Amino acid sequence: MDQTDYQILNLLQEDGRRSLRYIGKRVALSPSAVKERIHRLEDFGAISGYQAQIDRSPLGYHVSGFIFAAVDSKKYVVFCDFCAQAPEITAFYHMVGNFNVLLRFAVHDVKALDALVARIKTFGDSRTSIELQTVFEKKTIRPVTQ
Repeated sequence: MDQTDYQILNLLQEDGRRSLRYIGKRVALSPSAVKERIHRLEDFGAISGYQAQIDRSPLGYHVSGFIFAAVDSKKYVVFCDFCAQAPEITAFYHMVGNFNVLLRFAVHDVKALDALVARIKTFGDSRTSIELQTVFEKKTIRPVTQ
């Protein structure tokens, strides 16, 4: 990967609907050359998909945040199934440390959060943090330096 690939990745991360022409102008390549590079980045796995970023607050989900959970290994598979089916859980991360799971959630109010936490606690200990503000979720991608 060269610097142009990183520029393309950053432009797509800012707005995945940018035209090949726009990207080409920014990186001094033809649209067809940009398209070829994007396909190569997809094949390489650097681009894993394209999706809309959804703000859940206007949809009625006014409380969001994170739940750390220490799930017993005997209950882990059932817990994974529970999380996959729970619409309030928007992301699931398997972790190493005092807690082996980090969940992101979005609910409509604290009563719904209390009910979700009660269900999660049947699988093990947990700690909940409510999000006040998302400062950023993406950053400029740069080459790894050794």
